[in-house]
Amino acid sequence: MRIYITITEEPLFINPFLKKVIQSIPSEIIGVGIVSGSLVSGKSLSDKIKYLLTIALISGLVELFRRFFLLVSFNLFNKIGFLKSKNPLSVSQVAKEYNIPVKYVADINSEEFLAYLKDLEPDLVINQAQAILKKDFLSIPSVGCLNRHAALLPKYRGRLAPFWAYLNMENETGVSIHFIDEKIDNGDIVVQKKIPIKRFDTFDSLLKKVFSVVPDAMLEAIEVIRSGNYESRLIKNNPNLATYYPSPTLNDAIRYRKVMLKRLLYGI
Repeated sequence: MRIYITITEEPLFINPFLKKVIQSIPSEIIGVGIVSGSLVSGKSLSDKIKYLLTIALISGLVELFRRFFLLVSFNLFNKIGFLKSKNPLSVSQVAKEYNIPVKYVADINSEEFLAYLKDLEPDLVINQAQAILKKDFLSIPSVGCLNRHAALLPKYRGRLAPFWAYLNMENETGVSIHFIDEKIDNGDIVVQKKIPIKRFDTFDSLLKKVFSVVPDAMLEAIEVIRSGNYESRLIKNNPNLATYYPSPTLNDAIRYRKVMLKRLLYGI
């Protein structure tokens, strides 16, 4: 199968997951498109500060500093020209080990990139870029485009799904590998993995648990599609059962701390 990967790089969770996918099936990866942007792209300075404070309150200072160190290291490599191609935290480093072409992309839906992708004739695109794929993009791969979403769809579409599952006192969360259509987190599900939420879990421990199963879930989804009989195995992503959540606010982070205490004290 001819598989193309599009990604907005994030060295904490997304990059390690896609590195493992590339290392598992390098002969099937025909290219990697690294799309510019981030989770906070387009936000004002005050909104960026609020987001940082929210994450600090949710995760704590130790975890915040760990993430900050990784992000600064990643960005330093990228900003120093001759080091960019040697960035150990980048997906490009693994791609180059297997002679997989890497293309840097400003606009994933641009005519230039669409023409480039069309010439490659991919069967499947794995997308982890921070952009909504338009119809022209979605029509290029012969099979379709796959997304990794850290929730048990159709519930918890949107941002930071494990946080909202924890805050809403759910007993489980998980990951869904699903086809992409023109709506957010809406396509049929190929593979779904459940992860119980236990008494001593936190948002951060759930993120680690989710991403520990994500590479195998994606590889399983590829294998299901490769079988040729995947249509009958798809799980319907019923929009009538869907819930959607945005990025948490400071008030949500304060509520999270209260819920975390309740879970610790009462085991619920």
